[in-house]
Amino acid sequence: MTSELRVDRIVPTTGAPTNGGGGIIQVVHASTQTQQTQAFSAGSTFVDTDLSASITPKFSTSKILVTGYLSFYIESSANGSKEWNVAICDGSNNILDSTSADTQGYRVNELYNFGGKHPINFLHSPSTTSAFTYKMRMNAHTSNNTANLVCQRNNTANNISRITLMEVSA
Repeated sequence: MTSELRVDRIVPTTGAPTNGGGGIIQVVHASTQTQQTQAFSAGSTFVDTDLSASITPKFSTSKILVTGYLSFYIESSANGSKEWNVAICDGSNNILDSTSADTQGYRVNELYNFGGKHPINFLHSPSTTSAFTYKMRMNAHTSNNTANLVCQRNNTANNISRITLMEVSA
């Protein structure tokens, strides 16, 4: 006579799964179509793009995989060079992934108008079981003419941005 014992997973008394990690525990998704605009200047200020999502990790050992895209458009009065940055920040505006606002992130020369989608791919260890907010911020750093950096530009194909947060077991 043979015996078999089958289980889906074994959970220790601490409550953390021991299935080797890498499993998706929960998923949070958010999107926005609200236009946000920042004029290009020689400044180093990041501003909110209106794209954010919060997740409450079930385990302090979990990682959060942040994915999605940020739709942007540069509207300009004339051809010229422009520098801008985007950043993944926490709820207190601390930069988690990006360059600082006073350094060159993206740079283009002889650009009039331009649009696209900035990909979001970031793996973070918040080390908490409290709610944690991830948000995208933008910085229209410099331009040699009048221009704006616009996220979710109204009345264009670039009018929606999306963010997905996935809690991944350690």
